[in-house]
Amino acid sequence: MKKLLRLTARFYRTIPLNQQGLEEETVKLDPRKTALVGMHCWNIGCPDGPAVDDDYYVGMGLRETTEEAGRIMRERMLPAMEAARAAGVLVAHVENDSIGNKHRDLMEIPPTVSHTRTEGETPPPAAPGYRQKICDRAHGPAYDTRSPYASMDRASLLMPRKGEPFAIDSLQLHRMLSPRGIENLVYTGFATDMCVLRSPGGIIEMSCWFSYRVFIMREATIGVEYRDWFDARTSTNYGIRGVESHYGHSISWDEWMRECKALARKGPRA
Repeated sequence: MKKLLRLTARFYRTIPLNQQGLEEETVKLDPRKTALVGMHCWNIGCPDGPAVDDDYYVGMGLRETTEEAGRIMRERMLPAMEAARAAGVLVAHVENDSIGNKHRDLMEIPPTVSHTRTEGETPPPAAPGYRQKICDRAHGPAYDTRSPYASMDRASLLMPRKGEPFAIDSLQLHRMLSPRGIENLVYTGFATDMCVLRSPGGIIEMSCWFSYRVFIMREATIGVEYRDWFDARTSTNYGIRGVESHYGHSISWDEWMRECKALARKGPRA
């Protein structure tokens, strides 16, 4: 009898157009074919990382959102990873290249693509100086060298353990997951509406390029919220709805924990 994770998976029905709405279905995931992914777990505002700087809009943006991301890492992601390991579920990790390049020793295979354009690949700007002006307005001048972004790292409590995939691009991640027979990816991390969806190793590329079955854990992520959106979690809900309507399903943290603990405690289940 196979061990299975039985999860209530939520999706958003888009058609017919006059009957749109949320629906649920039960999915049965083989833990040997499932990976829990921790995405972009930056240590800005963490005890081991740089402090939030009010003069720069970096990482999760607001102090409140950064603090909530820290709580999620401690109280949701770390327990979810520990439960996954105990249940025989692979834990995988995805970072951006600035952090990943600090930890090449943790990668079982090197990155497969470059995210840096050469001079010949970059066309001349249509409006010289405009993009830099907008970046300075949005993030603060020289944010990549003077803001917390310059010294951030992956949060120490979520660093990969020996033998766990650690990637900075989608093909690299796929080349680590495929030999392990992984078919299902359960995403946690940040930010729901940005990196989790769109960055290399995130939901869109892993779903559309490689056809993994993808899920997002609703309580183990938060989006980059604006001050007037924070209470309503507008960015977070937008990102989750994008997954539910176009790419896969969402699941709950409570059920993940319960199912993983049941597998670890009771052994094989039908």
